[in-house]
Amino acid sequence: MTVTVRLAAPLRAAAGGNTTLDFDVTDLPQLASQIADRYPELAARVLRDGAFGRFVNVFIDGEDARFLAESDLRGKRTVEILPAMSGGAVAPLPERARRDEHEVYGSFIDETIGIVARQTRDTVSFAVGSPSREALDLVGADDLAAAVLRREGATALGYGITEGEPDLRDVIASAARNRGVAADASAVLVSAGALQAIDLACRVYLRAGDVVVAESPAFANALSAFRNHGARVLEVPVDGEGLDVAEAARRIRRLGVRPRMFFVVPNFQNPTGETLSFERREALLALAASHDAVVVEDDPYAALRYRGVDLPPLAALGGAEVVSIGTFSKTFLPGLRVGWVIAHTDVIARMSRAKQTMDSSTGTLAQRIVLEFHRRGGADAHIGRLRQLYREKQDRARAALARELAGTGIAWNDPDGGFYFWVRLPPHVSARALLDVALEEGVAFVPGDAFAIDADHANALRFSISAPTPDRIDEGVRRLRRAFDRIA
Repeated sequence: MTVTVRLAAPLRAAAGGNTTLDFDVTDLPQLASQIADRYPELAARVLRDGAFGRFVNVFIDGEDARFLAESDLRGKRTVEILPAMSGGAVAPLPERARRDEHEVYGSFIDETIGIVARQTRDTVSFAVGSPSREALDLVGADDLAAAVLRREGATALGYGITEGEPDLRDVIASAARNRGVAADASAVLVSAGALQAIDLACRVYLRAGDVVVAESPAFANALSAFRNHGARVLEVPVDGEGLDVAEAARRIRRLGVRPRMFFVVPNFQNPTGETLSFERREALLALAASHDAVVVEDDPYAALRYRGVDLPPLAALGGAEVVSIGTFSKTFLPGLRVGWVIAHTDVIARMSRAKQTMDSSTGTLAQRIVLEFHRRGGADAHIGRLRQLYREKQDRARAALARELAGTGIAWNDPDGGFYFWVRLPPHVSARALLDVALEEGVAFVPGDAFAIDADHANALRFSISAPTPDRIDEGVRRLRRAFDRIA
């Protein structure tokens, strides 16, 4: 039987501008399911966890659905969906005896920052993947901010365009074209760091129960974002060539799932530092295309290569839909929280609408400081100085690990860039247990199990070289050895 759904004016744009929609359904759960399948943008507005949310009112032939004993639509003609109005004529729902709460996932990486900050002893931190103090000082942030405020005054402190400052979008698009990505400013949205861009991708593409294929170990904050949006995460191992695409295909086939998204950090991956090989980039795009899935490439470290040859972004290779995410946090000023996403213009439009419910726009002053830096020229020279700075730190860490940890059974990889080494402890040693003792010795890192959901990385850790000075790297590794000797 056919039921006509009437939409209030604020909801019509999410249904292609339609005032009414017709569905062949027999109850409200069926109606919710069909809306999710046929009108995903509308579903994002009116559904939560597959059912009509508390932020909309639903009327069946004029009767409030909240007060009907059944959700049966047989014999009914019209369902009206309206945004819930505080102070409106509709009576509030009766208070429930107990509020059902869903779990919200965070990041032990960010918790580690607080753990280190609370230490009363001197602590060498290999825990954070942020630029060093020396790198931040190279920018000249005080002069950049003063120049923007002198020239633009209060304009630089007002609200901005949701998609981002037009000139900054041009800068981002131009840099993408230099890497082989066909993009103009209309394909760019400026986000509050890469994490907001990841969350926007989740809002646009994922529905509860969708499958995301992710690296293991993986960027912990992204894993939490997927789970907070109700997705199921299929963890696939990372080796010396990045995500094991053949293993991903085997696991997908064995489990009989259809992925909606593949998520990778293709260059100097967080947390392992490994890089997805060219052959696997092509294989990943082919695998995603075979499932009609989107590939989200989060690429904050691409500019920080110290050895070898740059590889093309996934978005430059074609073969599947790719959403490309980047940030100025690793190569400029992380505290400004300025990142970006490059995608098809239709996707950018949907992300923009989602962003309007989050923060309206990324900070105007922050964007204009980034833009001022690029307008002055010298961005390429700045990247060159960063490469030299971090190359020295990576070399120093490599030598310190080899010198101090010889004969312990501890192993680590050898990335060509980025901020991280992936350190593997002997099988009987827990990284969490080692961290407790390491903090007593005055050194910190992030345990490997922070980067997984079900996969076992309990005897591994992420070792970041970005923040400490070379001399502090030497001292930190000595302290790490003392901690290891206490529990080995």
